[in-house]
Amino acid sequence: MDPIGSEARDVRGDEPESPSAPSRSAAIADRIDALIARETARAGGRTPTYRELAERTNRLAGRDVISKDTIRNLHHGVTQKGQTPNPTVETLDWLGRCFGIQQGASYFLDDARTGAVDEQLDRLEKLGELRQALGNAEVVNLVQRASGLSDGSLHMLLALADRLKDLEEEASGRPKPPSSSDQ
Repeated sequence: MDPIGSEARDVRGDEPESPSAPSRSAAIADRIDALIARETARAGGRTPTYRELAERTNRLAGRDVISKDTIRNLHHGVTQKGQTPNPTVETLDWLGRCFGIQQGASYFLDDARTGAVDEQLDRLEKLGELRQALGNAEVVNLVQRASGLSDGSLHMLLALADRLKDLEEEASGRPKPPSSSDQ
């Protein structure tokens, strides 16, 4: 028995392909694209291959549950024969787990669940950035010195840090990324 008790059940059930199947396929493709983009950013710009994703998924499942071709078809929202992919719930569940999402099928099929998981992933990314910054002894030293300053002094310190960062980026010739104050 699979993790959610629906090994042979597909996303649309036993009914003929519904008009919403292409839009569901596009939503699944968009969600896979977003997950791959997140992983690419975490890996410093290296995009995982479909083969790597399939191998990771199958390793997690302890058996073959997905192929690189199936992942490619789901990512593009169309099979090589031009048909709309029709994955099983189990396939989507394991694919979600490949990206670290428990109950992966609901991530791909339930908009509310997708939103909640995306928020959690955003928070985890911010925590990762904070952890990386706290790994720098000078940043920790600055934080320790800044604790206890008034709100006004903290705002000035932030403005000074932003200005120094801008000056360093200009000096290095790198384009300036949009800051939170620009929005």
